[in-house]
Amino acid sequence: MVNLFVPPSYMAVYAKCIDAAMPAFEPEEWIEEGKVYPVKHFTEPLNQGEGFAITIMDEDGIEIHPSSSHWSFSSNRFELYTLHLN
Repeated sequence: MVNLFVPPSYMAVYAKCIDAAMPAFEPEEWIEEGKVYPVKHFTEPLNQGEGFAITIMDEDGIEIHPSSSHWSFSSNRFELYTLHLN
């Protein structure tokens, strides 16, 4: 089991897509290179060197899931940014 981290209310996390290469499976929804997505939550590192899983949202706040069996994206596909709000 991995821990799930939800950014606190004073923090916003964003993910800029740097790798939109298609996966081996056929995704239902996918990401656009260069686009910035709000991050809903993320996990602790999955395996050494693999990064962690992040769940992103669209402009309307709806989660983007690649498929019914893949609910998150690998952090290796993104540059992550954190904003601390006042």
